Amino acid sequence: MNNNIFAIIVTYNPNNSLIRLYNSIKEQVDEIVIVDNSSCNNDSVEILKILEKDVFIIHNKQNLGVASALNWGLKIAMDKNYQWVLTLDQDSEFLPNTYKLLLDFYEKLKDKAKTMIIAPKAIERVNLDKNVLFYSKEVVWNDAILNLTSGSLIKAEAFDKVGLFDDKLFIEQVDNDFCYRLIKNRYKIKVAQNINFIQEIGNAKRVCGCVVRNHNSKRKYYLPRNVTIMLKKYFFIAPYTTMRYFLGGTFFSWLKVLLFEKEKVKKITCGFKGFIDGVFNVRRNIL
Repeated sequence: MNNNIFAIIVTYNPNNSLIRLYNSIKEQVDEIVIVDNSSCNNDSVEILKILEKDVFIIHNKQNLGVASALNWGLKIAMDKNYQWVLTLDQDSEFLPNTYKLLLDFYEKLKDKAKTMIIAPKAIERVNLDKNVLFYSKEVVWNDAILNLTSGSLIKAEAFDKVGLFDDKLFIEQVDNDFCYRLIKNRYKIKVAQNINFIQEIGNAKRVCGCVVRNHNSKRKYYLPRNVTIMLKKYFFIAPYTTMRYFLGGTFFSWLKVLLFEKEKVKKITCGFKGFIDGVFNVRRNIL
C-alpha cells in the first residue's frame, strides 16, 4: 500500500476475535505491531504464537494498560516516520478497503489540514444484524467530539500537537482524553456515518432492552475514576458529553450492576473507590 499506515493492536488475553481482526486489516495497512499486556491464559498465548510468525509482537511483562501499550507502538511508528497511525482493540473487525476509501475522501475535505482523526462508525457486535453493517462507495462525514480508540486513523503529527496517550488513565477514557485535547486545540475528528465496522466491548449482552457489558471489577474501578477526571478537566470544553459519560460511568453503571450483573458488592465497591480517587486524582491498585 501507499497510504503509509502503521497499525497498533493492543491485546490482553485475546481470543479468536484477534485472528479475525488481523485478517480483516492486514491488507489495509503497511505494517502492524501487537503490544500484548502480559496475556497469561493458554489459549491466548497460542493465538499470539500463531500471529508472531507474521507480526512483530511486544510482550510486556505486566499489564501496563491501554495507554502505555499504545504509546509503545507509537514510538515505533514515529521512529519510522509513518504518516498515519491506526489504533485497534483486539475485538474489532473491518470490511475490505475501509481505510483506502476513507483516505480517498479525506483528500477531498476542505478542512483536511485541521482534521486529525478519520474513522468508520462502530457497530457493537451485540447490536449487529444483517441490516446494520454496510459499506458505501461515498463517504458521509460527521464532525465528532469523541471517537473510540479502535478504528481511529490518526495523523502522526497529532501526537506532536497534543501529546501521547495519558498512561495515568491506564484504561477507560484514554481515547476520550486524547479527543478532548484535539477539540480543545480546535482540530477536527471525522467519522464516516455510512462506513461501519464491528466492535465488541466487554462481554456485552442485551438484558431487558439494556446493553450490559459485564466488565470485571478492575474496569468497574477505572470507569468511574476516569469519567470523573474527564468531567473535571474538560467540562467547559464539552459539558454535555463529559456529563453524559460521567453519569453513564457512575450511577447508571452501578444501577446495571445491581440489576443484571454478578459480584454486585465487589464491583460497586470498586466503582465507588474509583469515583473517590477520580475526585482526588489518585490511583490505587485494584486486583
